[in-house]
Amino acid sequence: MKTERQILKRSRRWLLVAGWLLACGGGLMSCSDYDLDETTPDGWGASIYSWLDEQGNYTNTVRLIDELGFREVLAKTGSRTLFVADDAAYDRFFKNNSWGVKRYADLTVSQKKLLLFGSMMNNSMQLNSLPSVEGNPPREGECMRRYSSSSTYDSVAVLTASQMPDNRYWKPYREADKPMVCMTDNSQVPLVQFIEKQLTNKHITNADYDFINNYTTTRKAGDASINGVSVDEPNIKCSNGFIHKMAEVITPLPNMAELIRSKQNVSMWNSLLERFCAPFPLDKEVTRQYNYLYDANVDTVFQKRFFSEKSQGGKAVNSAPNNGSVSGLLKFDPEWNDYYTGLNDQEGNIAMQRDMAVMMVPSDKVLTDYWNNGAGKVLRDYYGKLENVPNDVINELINVNMLGSFVNSVPSKFSGILNDANDPMGVKVEDIDSVWLACNGAVYLTNKVYTPTAFVSVSYPVIINETMNIIKWAIDKDVLQYKVYLNSLNSTYSFFIPRNQALLQYIDPCSYGKNQRQLLRFHYDKSKVRMAERVWASVWNYDPETGMVGDSIGRITDEYTIKNRLKDVLETHIVIGNVEDGHEYFRTKGGTEIRVKNAKAGANGMTVEGSYQMNEGKPLHVTQVYDQTKGGNGKAYILDDEPIMTTRKTVRDVLAEHEEFSKFLELMDGSGLFESVHNKRNATAGQNVSAFNTYHYTVYVPSNASIQALQDAKKLPTWDQVEAYENAGNLSAKTRDSLKIVNFVKYHIQDNALFIGAEKDSADFETAVIDPSTERFYRLTANLTDDGITIVDQACKKDPNHKRQPVKVVTTNPRLYNLMAREYQYDTADAKKANNIETSSSAVIHLIDKPLLLDISQSVDD
Repeated sequence: MKTERQILKRSRRWLLVAGWLLACGGGLMSCSDYDLDETTPDGWGASIYSWLDEQGNYTNTVRLIDELGFREVLAKTGSRTLFVADDAAYDRFFKNNSWGVKRYADLTVSQKKLLLFGSMMNNSMQLNSLPSVEGNPPREGECMRRYSSSSTYDSVAVLTASQMPDNRYWKPYREADKPMVCMTDNSQVPLVQFIEKQLTNKHITNADYDFINNYTTTRKAGDASINGVSVDEPNIKCSNGFIHKMAEVITPLPNMAELIRSKQNVSMWNSLLERFCAPFPLDKEVTRQYNYLYDANVDTVFQKRFFSEKSQGGKAVNSAPNNGSVSGLLKFDPEWNDYYTGLNDQEGNIAMQRDMAVMMVPSDKVLTDYWNNGAGKVLRDYYGKLENVPNDVINELINVNMLGSFVNSVPSKFSGILNDANDPMGVKVEDIDSVWLACNGAVYLTNKVYTPTAFVSVSYPVIINETMNIIKWAIDKDVLQYKVYLNSLNSTYSFFIPRNQALLQYIDPCSYGKNQRQLLRFHYDKSKVRMAERVWASVWNYDPETGMVGDSIGRITDEYTIKNRLKDVLETHIVIGNVEDGHEYFRTKGGTEIRVKNAKAGANGMTVEGSYQMNEGKPLHVTQVYDQTKGGNGKAYILDDEPIMTTRKTVRDVLAEHEEFSKFLELMDGSGLFESVHNKRNATAGQNVSAFNTYHYTVYVPSNASIQALQDAKKLPTWDQVEAYENAGNLSAKTRDSLKIVNFVKYHIQDNALFIGAEKDSADFETAVIDPSTERFYRLTANLTDDGITIVDQACKKDPNHKRQPVKVVTTNPRLYNLMAREYQYDTADAKKANNIETSSSAVIHLIDKPLLLDISQSVDD
């Protein structure tokens, strides 16, 4: 066993070298132009060491300096700042401290280092300079945290088996029952400071300050603290730096993870939190340095890290120490000493200086009540015991209580704290019993549990059920922020969720323009370390006529393409509103329409159809219903067979299928309104309507007889007549009549898809024709009722005799109204080479009893 004297001897060597390097390396700021390493300015007093020694009431600090071999540095020149407590403060410290130390003689070498170097900075700084960060000029009022002079080697834990976290990553070491040398985090421990300029600049009020200090203070202007200890006498000027006299002894703050671990009254939350940590071996140089400094002979020094979206260097920890996959990530690593907000480390430690994090942690009593009687009961009913809740479910609960910015999470800004739906979380001062300060954030001990809205929203089934983890993956990838969208409690949703097995039957819309239709079969591989790689799709030839699946022709692993298709799935499976309100047709988030029947029958009676199922397939049965209406935002409906899909048919395809639409199709064909490539860049699956623009539309089709009547009465030209004008060289007549036909067709294309059987609607809707006098689109007034649709056109509005009657959708033949079309654009100019959906539009086609007219003079029967 090495003696403390031997360890101290080696430590002195390290500290002298480190001190010299830090002194030569300079600091973040200096309040003087003097080189304090070489020159003592005139008028400056004794050195730091001399002043402390001469006062006579700093004997504990002087003894620390002497025993740790730092007298040479602090007695001569050098740039240092010390936050010092007098002997009376040390007397109070020895009577009450977390280390259990009763007198100076009981201090270990590591504890002595923490006391001295944890209250020292390698810069000479006045108190009012501390809130500034480096720059030219310095940015005042920005700095909340600064690195102390301590080293990661000053105090390294040696864990026994019983002290190790209890999860599968630590299990081999627990079972080996051997001590483990483990750094809590291989990064420096910063000091946390609250000083006037920084508080003012960050809009942290005096009441906020008192809250942070658990109302043990009544702050007034100028009051400051370091690591939660008040500054009693700042700016004692010495020849080689500054001394700031503190009210009590300063000790380095633990990080949030270790602070929570140390509190007995939050042991349940700690057990949830530590599911996500593992021992990661550090490189050989760290082990070598440890063995040298501690005269030891260990094989490996480890560090404790948490699986998280953001950790050291701003990078994720998303794989196990053996590079295996993990289940669930925390928002950030609570063990990360120099945590910073933002996305990268481009500004080095400046980002660390500006802010820190917050964790809201309920007591064991509060968490128990939440599980048994509160919002956690929904988990208890499903899993039985808290320990049975999987990591990728419980992380939702932990993450909503992890706040990225302390500056924005003080009481004066509580109203701005948002939950996982970006809605106000509703945090109140009375909900927080205590504040515990850590080196990387603050821990708020709460008397309530802030639950994620995901546990009460329509997305809840995908969180708890692995048979839906492909859709969960798509939501978690935050395609168009679906996670926030589906968790919002400000709306009501009907969310149709296809299980993984249903997503084996997804007909690829990108194959609609190819010679062979293709089927995508989505798969989830949880063994993949990177979340982006866990979902992939196999590609199969498919015959839509027979439903036969042919050969597998490849696989898609590209994340962008997978997200592109799953976005299409999500867009067609989300309805804003209640599909059990008695109607049949409902618009999806993506603008397509679905048909729901027997909604009140619930599971195994209720059916849903997309336009593909209506045109080519069969209704899908809902096999399970999750009712999230109580305290939530709607219902989720589970599909086992296949996803809701949309038709490959364009408007032209639908028109061509019905002889009753032939005259209107003839007019459209000659109008130039169909295109096969949009803007020379985006191929289409068929002949798309060029007037469509990523929206949903209604196309009203006059009967053949009504169009013929207009033509017979010379009120509407024919394309034969236009061609005759061209052949005769009468270009003005050709242009005039061509425009009449095109405008006639465009006036029958309306923004907003109106379905008979959908919720009632009545409004003025734009058409595709521009009024040259106003340069705005002409409008139609459409009135949708349970029985049909009536349309008031411009001719009706302008009829001086008020004889023209509104146009009606013909509902005597169900084959001629509520007909659906969807028109895709792809990411290439050649549809046969399409890889991704660029955009799409959808439409409904109705037969109407007479044409829509811009002027009463065009009418033949009014």
